[in-house]
Amino acid sequence: MKNLLLSSFFLVATVCSAQTNLVPNPTFEKVEKKIKDVGEINVAIPWTSPTLVQADLYVPKTKNYYISIPENAYGEEKPMEGTGYAGIMAYSYKNKVPRSYLQVQLTEKLEAGREYCIKYHVSLADLSKYATNHLGVALTSKAMTANNSDVLKFDNYIESRKLTVYDVQFYWTPICGVYKAKGGEEYLTIGNFTDDLKLVTKKVKRPRGFTKPQKYDAYYYIDNVSVILAEKSKKCDCDVTPGMENVETVRSDFSSDKSVRSKSIKIINSDGTSGGGDSKSSEATVSSDGKVDGMKITFEASKFSIENSVAKLDKIVAYLKENIDEKVSLSGYIDESEKGVDKLAGRRVGSVYKYLVSKGVSKERIDRNIEGFDSPIDKKKITKNMRVEISIVLE
Repeated sequence: MKNLLLSSFFLVATVCSAQTNLVPNPTFEKVEKKIKDVGEINVAIPWTSPTLVQADLYVPKTKNYYISIPENAYGEEKPMEGTGYAGIMAYSYKNKVPRSYLQVQLTEKLEAGREYCIKYHVSLADLSKYATNHLGVALTSKAMTANNSDVLKFDNYIESRKLTVYDVQFYWTPICGVYKAKGGEEYLTIGNFTDDLKLVTKKVKRPRGFTKPQKYDAYYYIDNVSVILAEKSKKCDCDVTPGMENVETVRSDFSSDKSVRSKSIKIINSDGTSGGGDSKSSEATVSSDGKVDGMKITFEASKFSIENSVAKLDKIVAYLKENIDEKVSLSGYIDESEKGVDKLAGRRVGSVYKYLVSKGVSKERIDRNIEGFDSPIDKKKITKNMRVEISIVLE
């Protein structure tokens, strides 16, 4: 019995160890003192910035508007996890503002030959006029330090395989990859390590509801950083569309087939079955008479995050890529109890709109309407009023 108990203990310890995040203070919420100004990332111990340009730390309940949560000098964003997040400069027009970086010492050194899932999340600031790609993370055995504000250089670092331009606002986009350790790495650095000439940049329109002028840069909020031992690398692929990891569409390139006018999409799972794994079903459809037209994206009270509705939004994306003669209309609603939240209906529409555009849907195919507060559909279920309704429009 004693041996059995010891075996059980070591089994549990091994499982817990495999899931342990080696990044201390991954959500930037633990601070050693009150912060008063920008560039105080070092207050979120043990985070630092390796160059002379210090990254920013954003916290709630501060008198300084520039670094407050959720509204601040660069826009508005709620933390993905915890109560705080960081901010870095990834690009500025003609290098007028130098880049900034985040660095932290891991809780233990990486083991040689073992694979780790490295992940962090970004959200483009609302008042950034540009978005860029090549956001990455580097792992080194020694801390990087530079007595200047130049671009940091690494021989190897992790970034998106698709070299995605991160232009999504109001939403936390994951960046991740599997890293095979050489052994001894214990410092993690986040930022843009690529020269301007090799970058892809994109101009971004100022979101509705914001009146301040845009800044000529690509500034990103950073949150929820993790380094976790990964026995199976397939579980660490942020280039897969959320909610669609195990499926593939019959046509992989919709734009190349302009003759398609089908009103349904066939989906095949990786195991050969169709319709979400039901081998009895021959086809899963997304049609305008039920699956998309009239679809409702619901929200929590006073919030506009679409995190829990990604699977629904992916159906809309797939439908629009299949039916190139149609577009959608987004209508935003709030409940009467939410009238005190400024521009909430517009922000809900904006978060849905930005997600669809980020997945390749043309802006010209999306109409946006702000309907304001709705009369109660059901007083016992007022959350039904907190929604964005999707309507199909024939062009």
